[in-house]
Amino acid sequence: MKTTFAAIDFETAIRHHICSVGIVTFENGKIIDEYHALIQPPNNEYNWHNTQVHGITENDTKNVPNFDEIYPEIKKRIYGKIV
Repeated sequence: MKTTFAAIDFETAIRHHICSVGIVTFENGKIIDEYHALIQPPNNEYNWHNTQVHGITENDTKNVPNFDEIYPEIKKRIYGKIV
């Protein structure tokens, strides 16, 4: 029986605003796909504490897509899978 699932990790800029996503898909215990993207949070705003945790800053995300632009890629990798 084939076992496939995706593990997803988000980093946040402020409370509920994402600045980074990573997704790894496994099939029968082996990695079959990896994806990572920086995401520009609304107003490219960060809480200093969050930056201390993950090291991502306004400069890192000033020229990257926002969540709505990245979401189709995320959905493609997790749709129909155990997450």
